[in-house]
Amino acid sequence: MNIEEVIKKIGDLAYYYEFTYHGCSQCVLKAIQDSLNIGDSLTFKAATAFAGGVARAGEVCGSLIGGIMAISLVHGRDRLEESTVSSGYLKTMELSIRLYEEFREEFGSVKCHDIQRKLFGRSFNLRVEEDRRKFMEVGAHGPLGCPQVVRKAAMLTAKIILESIH
Repeated sequence: MNIEEVIKKIGDLAYYYEFTYHGCSQCVLKAIQDSLNIGDSLTFKAATAFAGGVARAGEVCGSLIGGIMAISLVHGRDRLEESTVSSGYLKTMELSIRLYEEFREEFGSVKCHDIQRKLFGRSFNLRVEEDRRKFMEVGAHGPLGCPQVVRKAAMLTAKIILESIH
């Protein structure tokens, strides 16, 4: 498989995970973990509460956070004692900034609430049961909702990671 095919495969897998199971941060991370053989189940578990813009707060999109976690798995520092000017730390920051900017350019914002407004014409308070129900009713996890955001985030992340290691 060439790089473009791998990127597409990762995007499709992330889309499937979000469409089927939900949890944007974990879906991006898991698609990349499964496809590039990085991380472990504890890393996946650590991404749980980033969905819904960090604990359903509508802040930074969980799919972006999942992507940054994947980049960190590949390039991040291994020990706290490593300097913040170490090559791993600096490389992770450089690539994560690139992902952040590309994601923001793609969606017009990195905030879950803003992306909801773009996709559905309004935002939802995912901490309130009634709003979560309405979110689902408008197609949050349908083909044009969060699965598309997750797909794109996973593809942007995969491209950045693959370019950085090849």
